[in-house]
Parts: sequence; C-alpha cells; structure tokens
Amino acid sequence: MRLALHPITPESRLIPKVLEAFGKGGVVVYPTDSGYSLGCDALNKSAVNKLYHLKRAMKKYLMALMMHDFSVLTDFAKVENASYRYMKKLVPGPYTFILPATIRGKKILDVNRAEIGIRMPDCPFGNALFKLKPDLILLTTAAKIHEDESFSDPDAIDAVFGHEVDLLIDMGPVAVNPTTVISLVSGEPEVIREGAGVVP
Repeated sequence: MRLALHPITPESRLIPKVLEAFGKGGVVVYPTDSGYSLGCDALNKSAVNKLYHLKRAMKKYLMALMMHDFSVLTDFAKVENASYRYMKKLVPGPYTFILPATIRGKKILDVNRAEIGIRMPDCPFGNALFKLKPDLILLTTAAKIHEDESFSDPDAIDAVFGHEVDLLIDMGPVAVNPTTVISLVSGEPEVIREGAGVVP
C-alpha cells in the first residue's frame, strides 16, 4: 500500500492510517530528516523480527529507537545527567545517540548488545505522527536492504522493495543525509560517524 502525504504539512486525517499499519505489526517506509527509513512498532516482537529479516542481506546495519522525547527514553537506555544535557541541546535533529541499553531495551531489540541507538528527528512526517501518538516508539533504519542501495525517490523505493513492506509513505523526493552518530556510552561524546548533524 502507498499513501501520499503533503511534504511540508502532512494531512492529519491520514495519519491514523499510518498508526494502524504500525499497530498491525507492519513495516513502514517513511521520510525522516536523514532520508527515507524503514521502521516498525518497537514493542511488537513479530514486527521487529520482520524488519530484521528484511535487512538480513546487509552485513552491517544501524538501527535505532525513534521516539518523540525523553519521557520514555529511560525505559530503554541508561542516561547520565551529562549525557541528557548534551542530547537536549541537539534534539530534535539528524543525530543518532548510542547509549548503554537497559535490560528492557535489549529485550525489545531481541539482541545481547550492550548499547542502543536513539533518534529524535525533526521532520514533517515524524512531527505529525508523534503529535497524534507521542508515546509511539519505532525501531528505525535506513530504507535499503542491500549495501549498495541509496534511495531518495519513493518511486524507486516502491519499484525495488515496495512489495516487502506493508506501507510506503510518499512525500516526494527526500535527500539522503545520514545522521551524525555520537556515542555517549563512556559519558563523554565520541563521534562515530560524521553526518548531517553538526557536532558542537
């Protein structure tokens, strides 16, 4: 299924259709401030496994929990005061923060990794989605299922793997600008990957 939304002011009356897809355990393609992403309801185990299955062809891929604000963050990641203050200055924006995972965070991701990625993007779609459901938590990753892919146009995404997902949010072409990845595991910011976000 493909759903067209206005690229600047997404129609609020159509957002419930997106939430319905997430609620049914679907994998959805949607635009963020770093390009098109694949995501699912992070609290739905079958949806998480489906997303992992889609990305299985890639040897290494980055996934993160995408959320609205810090109110749900501590359920999934351990956040020191200094890390909180650092992130607070940068979000929302094109950043992925790596934090020590809590036991619940590991369980949600169904992995034994000690770290967890966190995203709080600033984009029309995300803002509209979280406005309607601020407690929504998505497991999110770049919209590609092979190492050499890079998509900015929803037509190309639909043609290549639209049949693999449950819903494609079409908001027109969106430039691919990978997030800046910053590790806060040690308590001190460490830039893992330079991207669209400016490091202070």
